[in-house]
Amino acid sequence: MIINEDIFSLIRGVATSRGFYLKTMGKHSKPNIGQRKLLDSSNEFYQDLLGYKPEQTSLQSISPAEWGEFAQSRGLNPNSSGVYFPRNQTAIVKGDNPLSLFHEYFGHGLYCEQSLPGKKLVLLEKKLLKEEKREFSGKKFDLTDVQKFREHNKIFHELDGLRKQNLMQYELFAIWTEFLLSEENSFEGLFNQKYDSLQGKEREALDRIIDFGREYGNLAAFYAQGMARRTTPERVKRLLEGVYREKLRDVEFALLYGSKKEFSDVDVFMVGRNPLESHSNFLDVKMKSKRDIQNGVKNFDVRIINPLMTGEFIFGNEVFFKELKKQYLSQCIEERAIKHNLKWHFRAERLAEENAENSFLVKKFKGYSKTYLANALALREGKRLFTKEELLSYSLDGGYRIERRYQNK
Repeated sequence: MIINEDIFSLIRGVATSRGFYLKTMGKHSKPNIGQRKLLDSSNEFYQDLLGYKPEQTSLQSISPAEWGEFAQSRGLNPNSSGVYFPRNQTAIVKGDNPLSLFHEYFGHGLYCEQSLPGKKLVLLEKKLLKEEKREFSGKKFDLTDVQKFREHNKIFHELDGLRKQNLMQYELFAIWTEFLLSEENSFEGLFNQKYDSLQGKEREALDRIIDFGREYGNLAAFYAQGMARRTTPERVKRLLEGVYREKLRDVEFALLYGSKKEFSDVDVFMVGRNPLESHSNFLDVKMKSKRDIQNGVKNFDVRIINPLMTGEFIFGNEVFFKELKKQYLSQCIEERAIKHNLKWHFRAERLAEENAENSFLVKKFKGYSKTYLANALALREGKRLFTKEELLSYSLDGGYRIERRYQNK
């Protein structure tokens, strides 16, 4: 039996597939000098590339002589060399094994800190922990009691479902992290030796991630796997250089705009000679020619003015960029600009109707319809509004009066 004073050490473990706790041994040591150097260099790599590094994850090391006892106490394979506990966000590695450090601490640790599925995994673990404390505190219980409690607990079943759903991605990200940091720290030989026998779907999936990173850059590979996007103009420039490479020579200038939320796609507006648009789960690039943007400024076009006036300069011809902003702020508001925005309001409405079966496109075109109409109203009143929030704050009822006026002409 495990009595109540042991509960707080007991519940620090992770819920295994068998559904019960794993007790902490208390024979851990801090990283040695070699590990510390590897930690520091890898942390610098992540901070520079992503703008963050593991912050909430703790690291513990167990000597090879004690690892067998530790693994047995947790039901782990004695040939394993590391484990990560989402519940208390702790990575434990065998000795000074660099690949285990990469896999558990930087792989699982960072995934649980900086991805939505990982954050949810930790949150559910902590919620389950709270309920288990409430259930067993002050009582005598054994692991069978814990298992029975979990069989009827909604949080445990949600956690178990999330873990099973994301297991492949969870492990692939950690293995890819091993590959990436092995290249950075000259451990390619160890990595190849460890994963030489990896075959089937797992091997194919890993190779796809590796190939993607080589073709589009490591930053794109992180973002494509759902990691947080801490965007700055400098970081987005690096992202674009990896994705577009020499094609960026055709770009007059590029701007970072949009919500800039960590788990939203990165919105980029470009002006250039050749179309370089990109629409993926992490990058949304819109590109216009010089002629298009000049006409858009003259007509106070919402899709031109919003990124132009709210965007952060990334690279390119900054003089031309500033001239366009100055032109927008100083030019007169003409009737043709109001008509232009109304025309696009009608067109967006029609496109929403034509794509009624596609909820994404309906939402997109409905949004354009509202902002174009609101812009027409604002321009009619002599106002220059360029953020979506400002435009949508205007009464659309008033906008429809303008709409009907031009419809009747």
